[in-house]
Amino acid sequence: MTRRPTPQRWLPLLLPLLMGLPLQAPLAALASSAVPKFPAELQPLLAALKRARYEVRLEQPPQQGAYGLTDTRTRRISIAPISIELGLVRAALIHEAVHAAQGCPKGRLKPIGWKVDLDRRIELEISGLLYRGYPRGSFEVEREAFSMQSHPRAIPMLVTALKRRCR
Repeated sequence: MTRRPTPQRWLPLLLPLLMGLPLQAPLAALASSAVPKFPAELQPLLAALKRARYEVRLEQPPQQGAYGLTDTRTRRISIAPISIELGLVRAALIHEAVHAAQGCPKGRLKPIGWKVDLDRRIELEISGLLYRGYPRGSFEVEREAFSMQSHPRAIPMLVTALKRRCR
């Protein structure tokens, strides 16, 4: 049975395109090996997550249809292997790493306080996605995660936030 794609599945792809950022070459990540691996540009973020005692796994997240999921209580991040193939792994890992930083130090998600200026179209897409697919109480943490996933300085900002917040 084919399912109609939900906004949660296509928004990570839509945001980089709307912001004029190129998608990563999807098949290049798999060309050298049958086992998917995180691209080199994400290694500093993966190292920061490890120092913050987060375990990052390339595995299907427990929530159906998700590209990534963060459990702040167990400090585990699951990233769907297909996100590498689709060229969405950077956006997915950054989104989940924002939640990891938001969850430090006590495991409860609280906004970090980043204010990112977004194009009005992107802001409307994020708002629509939040209202259709997320509980009202999680809007601010999700808005922050969605807005950072295509930010050009997201990785260094997250490395710093994880170091400061996850001691």
